[in-house]
Amino acid sequence: MTGESRRHVLVVGAQCTAMGTLTRLEDAAASLHAVLTDPALGACRSRPGHPGSLLVGAELEPEDVRKAVHEAVRRAKADGAVLVVALLGHGFTPPQQTELYYMVARSTTASTMSAVNVRHLLAEAADEPGVEGVIALIDTCHASGAVPDAGSIAGGVRAGRTRLSVLTASAADQAARDMRLTFALTDVLREGPRGADASVYVDVHLTEALRGRVTGQVVGGFAYDNDPFALDGLWLARNARRTPGAGDGVVGPVGRQDLEEAVSMWRADTRLPARLSLAGLDALHRFADEGQVDDALDPWWRTRVTDVVATLQECARTVSLLNRVLTDVLASDLLREARRLSGLPHTAEGPELLRDLVEYAALRSPIRGEPQWCALARFLAALAHVSADAGVVPGLRDWAQRHGVVTAFNDALKKYARQPRRGRLRLVVSLAGALTGWPEEVDAWLVGGEEHPVHRRFRCESADRAGAGRAIGAALAWSRGRLPAPEELVHVDVAAPAHLLARWQPEEARVGRHLLGVHNTVVVRWSGRMDPAEENAEINDAARKVLRDMRAGGSPAVKWIDAAVLGDRQALEQGLTTGQYDTVVGIDHHPESLQDVLEQLLPYAPVLLWPRPEVRPGDGRLRALVREHWHDLPDGLADAYRRRWSREHEGCAACLGDVRAVWHDEAWLEFCRPFEKRVVAGPEEE
Repeated sequence: MTGESRRHVLVVGAQCTAMGTLTRLEDAAASLHAVLTDPALGACRSRPGHPGSLLVGAELEPEDVRKAVHEAVRRAKADGAVLVVALLGHGFTPPQQTELYYMVARSTTASTMSAVNVRHLLAEAADEPGVEGVIALIDTCHASGAVPDAGSIAGGVRAGRTRLSVLTASAADQAARDMRLTFALTDVLREGPRGADASVYVDVHLTEALRGRVTGQVVGGFAYDNDPFALDGLWLARNARRTPGAGDGVVGPVGRQDLEEAVSMWRADTRLPARLSLAGLDALHRFADEGQVDDALDPWWRTRVTDVVATLQECARTVSLLNRVLTDVLASDLLREARRLSGLPHTAEGPELLRDLVEYAALRSPIRGEPQWCALARFLAALAHVSADAGVVPGLRDWAQRHGVVTAFNDALKKYARQPRRGRLRLVVSLAGALTGWPEEVDAWLVGGEEHPVHRRFRCESADRAGAGRAIGAALAWSRGRLPAPEELVHVDVAAPAHLLARWQPEEARVGRHLLGVHNTVVVRWSGRMDPAEENAEINDAARKVLRDMRAGGSPAVKWIDAAVLGDRQALEQGLTTGQYDTVVGIDHHPESLQDVLEQLLPYAPVLLWPRPEVRPGDGRLRALVREHWHDLPDGLADAYRRRWSREHEGCAACLGDVRAVWHDEAWLEFCRPFEKRVVAGPEEE
């Protein structure tokens, strides 16, 4: 489909001996070409070589200009692109005529054959089938004489079904001086005109902006649009004053993908604009809903287009509703929590979080056989739940009623209402007593089930891996026995010293018939933060500050450590003591001396990541995985480890299950707070 890259440009600056040298011509042409080929502004494709997209010279012939324009038209036709043509230099109109002739090296006002008829040239370019539209910028004397009459366009091979915009530097009986239009236009496009849309068009906004800068000549504009298949306006440049995506970015990546597929299957010659606004969606809906006399394809795709457009229109209205109803609480962390709660995957998150989550729920999440809006109803119910604001529910229930999904909305609310204690309730198991090998006993605390954590100690049948697993299993059975029905224990924190963390995966501990991580979400902690022998208050307060800063700033910048950094332990220690690693730290390889590395880093980094031994070091995959899945961590690791145990992992080049982590979040640091007061026995003995 049409995008910003499918735009071609040709800027011509020709000197004319008979009319005198234009000293600023080369600078004007180069500056205009630079703006028009700037990806953020004109977005036209620059073309080097001969003839390239910038043609400037004192020896040009009429045929050189015609060939350059014809080649630009040919390329635009091949790409289904818009063509921007700029003619800078001298021009004249014959006596008793208003047609503009563009002058080149040996042109004279006494011979029209020595120059180029601009009106005919533009009419031919716009009439060429396959060209998406032509924008002409004419900075010569008598420039408005370049505008073709409507009859010549309507009488072409396209019967007028084309688009042409012309910006002119002067009236047909007027001189233009010093490349004033070109320099003013270049400045306006770089700055962005005030009061214009997200894109700049040859319209009243642009001509008014230019007339305020160009004196002594009348800047004019002409626009002809009779192409029924073009949805994007014939824009000259993006407005530099507008924030990208502001105001008109109502369709996200998922919606655009579905819409482009449907439109291309319905009518391959119909183009979508680079950014879809509500007005654009409305126009496409009317165009598709009314049908066309020349529709020859399966009408199913026309219906599909109207369905997708209607869904996207409703998504935009839903986003507007949520912005109103959730004004006081809407934030990225709330949206991501609702996304996880409602079961949407992390891939549903996009550059505009709210829009893209709503769009994904509406287009990709519906379950076969259920009403279309049920998945979005579950997401809205999750937003209502995590907002903890009872006033939000009525407004969103009204939405569910309008869409016929009240039952799905209410069912989701009830389901989520049963889960809040489940999220806070967790079992903490500590193997801190293992000074060198495996412990002889483990400590367990049930947190969140009662007013204060409840503690119990379990003896290991044997001081080895199997004995520790059986003791953890006994702790699980004890904790479940304390829970009233239908409470359910899911979250288990396992705290261990560095020497065990370096060689043991707690979620793989055999705790009965299953591994611990099969039915529990296991988060690994470092037991040093609850050891009274450590300077807990200092390191935990530092971690709390880091976590607060991370929460305020969104996704953190992970501090990655490679083999060279670990090889210089003195420099690393200097960095640690000066606070350079008080953040999320990632080791991009599996060190041979992992235990030593963990012991050195864990007192400083609240979150520490590293790969399994078999992961290829330094190939960037680990960093990409962490960046992609960050907002699902640490709980997302539990699902990743389960997938790694299954056949899904076979043939997988890299997956999140290859990442190991020791994670200290704010909830864990709060659990550790009593130990900072040197309470040896734990928060509260049973």
